[in-house]
Amino acid sequence: MQELINDHIYARGLVAKLVAAKDKYVGGDTVSLTAIRDLLEILTEFYPKHIEKEDREFFLPAMAYFSREEMDRMLAEMWEFDRKMIHEKYTKLVEKLEAGS
Repeated sequence: MQELINDHIYARGLVAKLVAAKDKYVGGDTVSLTAIRDLLEILTEFYPKHIEKEDREFFLPAMAYFSREEMDRMLAEMWEFDRKMIHEKYTKLVEKLEAGS
């Protein structure tokens, strides 16, 4: 679990650097394109391995601790959460576009 936590801290740091490089680029610093490219390469290599680790080394083994009913209930709750999250995301996007922002 600690390894996954460390991975998340590392990934958030990379994303923060990516956002900072993007902001520099938007501000006119074309040299920051190199940093953006480098960070994207690191992230695209990191994330598949991390997701594999979460799925195979954490999520699947953790499922052995739950009954079928508990797993079905969690799946239903996750499905509902995802449905609402996507709906909220695109509702906000439409509202923003309609407001002209």
